[in-house]
Amino acid sequence: MQRKLRLIIVGSWSLAIIVSVWPHSAHAANFNYDTQVTYRADGSDRLNVNEKYTVTNHTPRYYLTELTLTTPTSDINNLSVRYDDGGVIPVTTTTKSLSKGDIKYDYQEIHLTFPRTIYGQNRTWSFSISYSAGGLVESKGSAHTVYVPSIEPRDDGDDYKVTVDVPDSYGTPHFSGAKSSASNSGAGRQLYNFEKTELTQNALALAFGDSTVYQLNFNFPLKNDSPLPRTLTVTLPPDLGSQKSYVNKLDPAPANLHLDDDGNVLADYHLAPHAQVTVKTDISGEAKYLEYDLSQSGKKADIPADLVARYTKGSRYWQTDGAVKEAASKLNDDNAPTINNVKAMYQYVIDHLSYNKDKIKFNIRQGSTKALSNPDNAVCLEYADLLIAMLRSQGIPARMPVGYGYSGSLKNSSGVADSLHAWVEAYVPGIGWMELDPTWGEKFDEFGKADLDHFAFAVWGEADQTPDAVMAGASDLGYQYENTTLTYISKVTPVQGPASVNVKRWAVLPFISLDQITVMAQPGVATDGNYAVVGGKHIDLGSLAPAQTTTVNQFVIGKDWLSSSDVQFGRRSDQQTLVLATAKIKPSALPVVAIGLLLFGGSLWLVVRLRSSQSEEKAQEPPIPRKKI
Repeated sequence: MQRKLRLIIVGSWSLAIIVSVWPHSAHAANFNYDTQVTYRADGSDRLNVNEKYTVTNHTPRYYLTELTLTTPTSDINNLSVRYDDGGVIPVTTTTKSLSKGDIKYDYQEIHLTFPRTIYGQNRTWSFSISYSAGGLVESKGSAHTVYVPSIEPRDDGDDYKVTVDVPDSYGTPHFSGAKSSASNSGAGRQLYNFEKTELTQNALALAFGDSTVYQLNFNFPLKNDSPLPRTLTVTLPPDLGSQKSYVNKLDPAPANLHLDDDGNVLADYHLAPHAQVTVKTDISGEAKYLEYDLSQSGKKADIPADLVARYTKGSRYWQTDGAVKEAASKLNDDNAPTINNVKAMYQYVIDHLSYNKDKIKFNIRQGSTKALSNPDNAVCLEYADLLIAMLRSQGIPARMPVGYGYSGSLKNSSGVADSLHAWVEAYVPGIGWMELDPTWGEKFDEFGKADLDHFAFAVWGEADQTPDAVMAGASDLGYQYENTTLTYISKVTPVQGPASVNVKRWAVLPFISLDQITVMAQPGVATDGNYAVVGGKHIDLGSLAPAQTTTVNQFVIGKDWLSSSDVQFGRRSDQQTLVLATAKIKPSALPVVAIGLLLFGGSLWLVVRLRSSQSEEKAQEPPIPRKKI
C-alpha cells in the first residue's frame, strides 16, 4: 500500500458506520432469525464471509417466501446462497448507498426468493450465505486490522453472533472496547467470538500485531535563492515511546546530523549561491502498540522539575492563562493521580469541541483560547492545542506530535483521509510520555493506548510550531510534505555500520594536556546514553543523531599528560552496556615543543634586543674630556 501526502496539517476524523445486517421481511414478528457470522482471514486483503441463518416459524398460518439482507460492503464476489442440504436459493443484488454526516457508504442489498414451502408452528430450518468481501481487512506490514460492522439495536428475541477466524501469524490481538471469547482451532488459527451486545451501535476494529513498519520518502526540495552560501535544514522523524525511526539513507548525504531538545533529527545541508537539490530519504519507522498501565500514575509532585520547566510554558498557540486556565483548574486536583487529571481534561476537550470538516478549506490555526471560545470550528490542531494548553496550565508537561494519522476504512471521512495530523503527548509520572488523540477520541475509545495508526514526523514542544519540515535557520520555507510517499513493509532491516572514536592528546604545557575527543555515533538510529571513557574518566555524551559527529574537549593535568591509553565509546541503557568503538590515545608534544621554542625564541630575541639597545645607548653617549696634567 502506497500513499502520497499532499495536504497541510488539518487533522483526521473518524466515524463508525451502523449497518443493518439482520433480515427484513413481511410478518417479521412471526419469525425468529438466529444468525452466526464467520469472518475468515487468509492473509489477503479480502475476508471470506459465511452467514448461517436459523429460521424459527412461530405461526401455523405463514411461511417464508422472500427475505432481504444487506452486506457490510459493496465489494463482494463469489456469492452463494443455499439450504443446509445444498439446495440453491435464487438471489438478486442491488448496490445501495448510506449517507451519514460527510460519509457515503456503499453496500449490497441481497434479495432472496425461497423456492421451498416450509411451514408449521415452531418449525426450524436453516440456510447459509457465503461470499468474499473486500474492504473489511487492512494489512499494514506485519499488522492487520479486521473491521466488524455494527448492527442496529433490536428488542426482539433474535440472536446474533460473530466469529473472527484469523491465522496464528496475525499475532497479538488488541481489541479496544470489545470483549471476546477466544479459542484455538487446532489448525494454526485463532477464533474470536463476539455476542450481540458487543456489536450494537459501534463497529469493531480488531487490531492484530504489536507493531507495523512505515517506509517513508520525504523528497525535500532545497533551494538557495541567495547570492551567498546558505545552510538549509530538514527535519526527520524523532523517536518516541510509541515509535522508533531508522534513517537508512539520505541522498545526498548531509553536512551534519544532530538532535534538537525535543529529539527531532535535523540534517544540515550547505548550499552554494543559487544552488538547489532534492533530498531523497530512505527512512523506516516502527509504530508500536502500547497499553499504558494507568494504575502506575504518580501525582503532580512526582513530575521531574526539568520537564515542568520545559513543557508547561505558555506560547502563541498554547495560551495557558485566562479562560483556558480557569476551565482546566475546575477539572484538576493536584492531590489526585495525574492520570485522573489528564483524562478529565482529555474528555472535556472531546465533549466541548465539534469537528468542522469545512474548516479544512480555509484552515487557519486558532490556538487554545479561540478554540475554547469557538468550539464548533475545530480540526485536529484545535483539539490538540486546547488539550496541551489546559494540561500545561496545571503544571502537567505536554507537547504535540505532528505527522501521519491513518484514517482508512471505517475511520475514513471524505476530504481528510490520509491527511497530516496533530495529536498530544502528556507526561504522566510513573508512566512517562503518553499518547492522546482527542480528535479520534470522539468515535474510538483509545485512552490509555497508543495504536499503530500514528507516526510522528516531528514533535513540537520547546516551540509550538517548529521545527518545520524545511528551514533556513529558524525560518519556515513552506514545504508541507507535498511529495512524500508512504508504504508499509513487513520488518525493519537496520543499517549496519561502525561507530568510531578518536582522541588526540595535545601537550600544551609541562604536565598539562588538552584531549580532543571526536566520536561518530552509530548510523541508522538516534541513540541515548552515549558515553566515552578516556584515561579512566567517564564523559557523558547524551543523545546523538544517526552518524552524528561530535567533539568534546577536556584538560589532563598530571603525570599522564603525555601517556597513551585505551579509549572507549559506548552506550548504556537499563538493559545493557554496549561498547561501540575503541581506540588508543594519540599524544602529541608538538604544541608544548612549539610553545617552548616560541618562548625560547622570544627570550633569545629579548636578550639580543636588550644588548643591542645597550650598545646603541653607549654609542650615543658624548666623549668624556680628558684633563691635561
